[in-house]
Amino acid sequence: MPTQPTTRGPLATIIAADTLSRLGDIITLTAIPWFVLETTGSAARTGVTVFAAALAVVISLFFGGAIVDRIGYRKASILGDLASGATVALIALLHLTVGLPFAVLVGLVFLGTLLDLPAQVARYSVLPDAATRAGIPFERANAWLEGSITGGALLGPALAGVLIAGFGAANVLWLDVATFLISAALVATRVPGDLLQEDDDTVKSGVLRSLSEGLRFVRREPVLFPLIIFLAAMNLVIGPVETLLLPVYAAEVFDSAVAFGSMAATLAAGSLAGTLLAGWIGHRLPRREVLLCGFLPVPLGLLILSPLPPLAVVLPVLALIGLGLSLTNMVEYAVYFERIPGSMRARLLGITGAIGWLSVPVGRIGFGFMVERLSLETALLLLGLVALPIPFAVVAVRSLRHGLSVQTR
Repeated sequence: MPTQPTTRGPLATIIAADTLSRLGDIITLTAIPWFVLETTGSAARTGVTVFAAALAVVISLFFGGAIVDRIGYRKASILGDLASGATVALIALLHLTVGLPFAVLVGLVFLGTLLDLPAQVARYSVLPDAATRAGIPFERANAWLEGSITGGALLGPALAGVLIAGFGAANVLWLDVATFLISAALVATRVPGDLLQEDDDTVKSGVLRSLSEGLRFVRREPVLFPLIIFLAAMNLVIGPVETLLLPVYAAEVFDSAVAFGSMAATLAAGSLAGTLLAGWIGHRLPRREVLLCGFLPVPLGLLILSPLPPLAVVLPVLALIGLGLSLTNMVEYAVYFERIPGSMRARLLGITGAIGWLSVPVGRIGFGFMVERLSLETALLLLGLVALPIPFAVVAVRSLRHGLSVQTR
C-alpha cells in the first residue's frame, strides 16, 4: 500500500473551518445572554437560556459521536454547520420581523447547539489523522487548533461587545450565520475524502449498539472513567463562568456591553497564553500537577470576585482562570487520544464529553436562580466554596493519582 504524501493542507483547512465555526459560536454566546438580559432584565431567564444550551451539549455529544461514526466526518461536519446556521438565522429573523417569544428563543438556542456539536466532534476526530498526514505530533496539532480557537475566543467577545453596543445583539447573530456557511464550504471542498471517512466501506454498527460499546469501554477504562467524573464535578462550577457569570457581572456591576466583551476577551487571552505554553512545553509538564494547579484558580477566583471588585481586579483574575483551564484542557484531550481506539474515536469523544458536561446545565441554571433569589455576591461566594475542594481529587483519588503520573506513549 503506497504511503500518503506529507501535506499540511488538510490540517490547515480543518483548523480554519473549526476556528471559523467556533468564532461564530463565541460571538453568539456573547450576544444571546446579553440579548436576554437586555430584553427581559432577568438573570434567572438568562440562566434558563444557557441551561438549554448546556443541556443540548450533553444530548448532542452523547448521541452525536455515534451518529458521526455512522454517517462519516464530512456529512456530519457540513450538515451540522448548515443546520446550526439556519437556527441562528431564524432567531435574528423572528426578532426583527414578527417577534421572538422567550420560549421560542430557548427552543432555538437548544436546537442550534444540538445540531452544532456533531460537526465539531467530526472535525476534531479528523485531527490525529490530519496531523499524521502533515508529519507532525498530535500534541502540536492540537495546540495549533486550540490556539487558533482561543485566538478566536479572544477576538470574538471583544468584537461582539463593540458590535452589540453599535448594532444590537440580534443583528450580531448574522455574523455567526456567515461563519457556519464558510466552515461548511471549506470542509466540502478542501479536505480529502479519505480523511473524512468517505472511502470507508466497512459495515458500521447501529447508533444504539455503538453507544453501548462505547459506554462499556469508558466504564472499564481505569483512568478515563474517574477522570470524566472528576471533570463533571469541576464543570458544575466552570459551566456558569463564561456564559452566565460574565454577562451578569458586567450588567450588574458595570452596566456595559463593552466591559462584558473585555472580560470575555481577557478570559480568552489567558486561555491563549496557556495554549501557547502547552504547545511549547506541554509534553514535559506533569499531568497530575497541571490538573491541580490549573483548576484551583477557578474557586479562588470566584472567592476574589465575590465582593464585586472593580474591573482592574476582575481582568487579572479572569486571565489566570483562562490560563489554568486551557492547560487542563490540553491534558484532558491528550489522555483521551492516548486511551481511545481510533475505530471508536468519534463516539467516545462524544460519550466522554457528554458525561463531563452532565453537570453544566445544573450549574448554569442553579447559578442563575441563586443570583436572582440571593445576590451576585452571595452566589459567587457559595460557588467558590463548593468548588474549592474539588481540584484536590487528582491527588486524593488513587486511580487518578497513579494513572495521571505517567504517559502511555
